[in-house]
Amino acid sequence: MAHPHMSLLRLRVGLILYGIGLVTVTLLNLVFHPSTVIPDGVGYRLTDSFEQVSLNNRVLMAPAFRPIPGEPTDALRQRIGRGFKPNKSPYTVMHGYWTDVLESWVYVPLTNATTTPKEVVLSFPTYRCGQATLFLAQNSKPLVAPPSVARLDSVATLRQNTPLTERFFLTYHHAFPLTLPPGQTTGVLLRTNGSIGYHEFDLQLSSRTAFTGWLLRNSVEEMLVIFSCLIIGLVALVVGFAARSSLMRLFGLVMLVVTGQTCGYYGYLSELPYPDFMSFNSSNITSCFWLLLNLTAQPFLYEVFKPAIRDLRWYRPVMWTIMAINGCCVLLYALPPSAYVYLNVPLNRTLLVMTFIGLSWMTVFSFVAYRRKGIAYVGVFVLLFMGDLIVRKGVEILTTQNLSLLKYPSPAHNPLLLIGLLTYLIVVQFRREHISKRRMQQQMRQAQEEANALRRAEVERIGRDLHDQVGNTLAAAKGYLSRTQADTDKSLQLVQAAISELRFLSHNLIKDNERTLTQKVQTLVGRFNDFSEIQFVFKDHSNNRADQLPLIQQQSIYHIVQELFTNIIRHSGASRVYVQFFGDDQTLEVTVEDNGKGFDFATARANGVGLQNMFKRAELAQITLQFDPAPTGTSVLLSIHDDETVPNHSDR
Repeated sequence: MAHPHMSLLRLRVGLILYGIGLVTVTLLNLVFHPSTVIPDGVGYRLTDSFEQVSLNNRVLMAPAFRPIPGEPTDALRQRIGRGFKPNKSPYTVMHGYWTDVLESWVYVPLTNATTTPKEVVLSFPTYRCGQATLFLAQNSKPLVAPPSVARLDSVATLRQNTPLTERFFLTYHHAFPLTLPPGQTTGVLLRTNGSIGYHEFDLQLSSRTAFTGWLLRNSVEEMLVIFSCLIIGLVALVVGFAARSSLMRLFGLVMLVVTGQTCGYYGYLSELPYPDFMSFNSSNITSCFWLLLNLTAQPFLYEVFKPAIRDLRWYRPVMWTIMAINGCCVLLYALPPSAYVYLNVPLNRTLLVMTFIGLSWMTVFSFVAYRRKGIAYVGVFVLLFMGDLIVRKGVEILTTQNLSLLKYPSPAHNPLLLIGLLTYLIVVQFRREHISKRRMQQQMRQAQEEANALRRAEVERIGRDLHDQVGNTLAAAKGYLSRTQADTDKSLQLVQAAISELRFLSHNLIKDNERTLTQKVQTLVGRFNDFSEIQFVFKDHSNNRADQLPLIQQQSIYHIVQELFTNIIRHSGASRVYVQFFGDDQTLEVTVEDNGKGFDFATARANGVGLQNMFKRAELAQITLQFDPAPTGTSVLLSIHDDETVPNHSDR
């Protein structure tokens, strides 16, 4: 098995190389594609070799336009020239937020420069465009044919929930078939309506053959993405319940929500029978799944980041607040449509804000988890997804002065690649946790056996003490009372000594696993102060950090301190004992100091059962135990480091 430090080094080198490669590709893109201006202006000229082209930055657009029935084509083109402006973005036709641009118009002239009619398809996705109506205007001055009567014809209207059987092609994309006459320029006028989010779309022109091939490939890819998410989610749930892994169960839940969100994004939920008395519809179902994804991602991320979170008291309330806001937004979609009219805009704004908060939360804690615990798999996914997105969107702003919220083709954003990568990383982490859990269970069994052995040894020692010390003391007291002239004073002193010894031994039998370490040590100090002439003083300078330790470490520290108190009373001759806790985010130290006469550590380590038991307890709980005996007193130091992992187990 590779050393963890070598694995982290390889990961860091890989991330650095990835960053250098990403920046290099971006700079090359700026150098070789410095401008988005189309050399031949607005529109497109089709030749015999035409297959497919993006029309995004070849169109004119306007937020408002009104066609005039019977208007000549030349007059129409003049009005369009005065009121429309070019779209500069090569990625999308971008109109703005739908509340500001509910309806918009796009115009693009298409010239068929060949001698045969061209069968083409104008297409774009439905996610940001709820409805589209296509108009065609024939040029009044054809290139090779005599002038014909010009008119503006409405071809068809497609809505987001238009049934598949009523569409021109078997796809939920908006796709309009066109026949371009030879040697003529056909004006294409497109009216679109937005209903949610940003009003934008990716406008593509394809030959009928190319579109059919693309449609087949795209449908296969969409089905692969959907069924991959579904199968991964179901398998993760089964494995999670079978292996009792919260990480896998929550990952499965997230993947099932992603399945629903993906189906909505691709349009496969458009024809569902949505109830009329609720606000759920084909336009907002994807937003609803986005909110559910924001909600379910939080407990999953909590399971991922939990080992690296030092104070869960503030993390949990923030997490529950994020979940509650997203959950309330989902419930608002169950209100009647009359109420949704007023909630549509606030809900969409909230979705955008909560998505940004969720991504920021995941990014920050991915870095924290990597820095504190070396948990890198979520950070790698975030870097691959967010790093590429940020750099590419930065390039888009620099080149177009606009920012599209649509996803556009990018190798790093291939859905199958991202799903496969995330699943691989989660499975690898689950395997590590499963192996670690089995190893920890084995350690727990071993710790249980050794703790029971220590407990039995303690009971046997206490039994010997009762027999050798208390028994002998009481026998001596009986002897004094049995004399002809009974010495009651001496007998009373011996009985009093026996009572003190019994009280002292009883403290070693008391178990209190329900309270925190600081509370138990405070009580222990009080008990020893009650019957001992030695003054015991306890101070906690760790801000209760000792109470956050695993239970086995708390119990081990308590028993070691208890054994130290016993030895101090019996052997040290001290008059004062100080017990102090010191701690920060990385370490915890417990010191026990007395002003006694010290002892021979080597001899006591070899022959003293109590001292051997203390070192055994420290070893089981991964506690560093150090003694510093001196003629003026003894100092004992117990140290615990944050990077040490122990099973959460006690010897009760």
